[in-house]
Amino acid sequence: MKIGIIGVGNIGRIILRRMRNSRRLDVGEILINSRTRSKIENLAGGKVRLAENNAQLARECDVIFLCVKPQDAPTMFAQLEGVDMEEKVLISTMVGIKIAELQEKLSANLVARIMPNVPAMIGRGIIPVSFSSVLKVSQAVRELVLEILSTLGKVVEIDEKHMAAVTALSGSGPAFVFVLIEALIDAGLRLGLSYDLSRELVIETLKGSAELLQKKRNHPGEFRHFSGWYYNRRRLFP
Repeated sequence: MKIGIIGVGNIGRIILRRMRNSRRLDVGEILINSRTRSKIENLAGGKVRLAENNAQLARECDVIFLCVKPQDAPTMFAQLEGVDMEEKVLISTMVGIKIAELQEKLSANLVARIMPNVPAMIGRGIIPVSFSSVLKVSQAVRELVLEILSTLGKVVEIDEKHMAAVTALSGSGPAFVFVLIEALIDAGLRLGLSYDLSRELVIETLKGSAELLQKKRNHPGEFRHFSGWYYNRRRLFP
């Protein structure tokens, strides 16, 4: 199986690293291409090869990630004109470009839309995916897509109409988590703790809290009230 990645920016690089280092997938070769080739030349080597252009990449690959910026999509569509996409599996990370438009512009059938978040960098992302109607019933190909995406993290199938909301929640969510972590670490510093100790306390607190919610399945408010009671109790009875 050959995998292609068109557009090797932040998301494209994450996908490339996960594909290149995966031991679960039988990836024969990974072809990559980007608007600024000088920025990706150092990524070639081993099973990773630079494509001459997007058309060559699309002709050679079985699965193609479309990771260009939405504003660059018309240029990419023009570059891929004339390439037979009927049997290609296309996986798009382009925000705002719907499956129907990808099918129309590229004469493709097997299309999926995804929006991985930053923890995909270590294989712990959440990956919302929407499938084209043809891909939904093509069981073997659908399972292949799910297997590929599982290298990025937990895959959740959604209706495409929810993609914008899911992108806002899980796609942007890590930024809010990092802001919270930073604020809590700063609070620890103001209380006289070292940076390393404050960082460890905060990260482990968040990890444990998330795992508690995941395992117990309680509403978060229940534990919030419990934690608040514990804090107030400590103030009353030091």
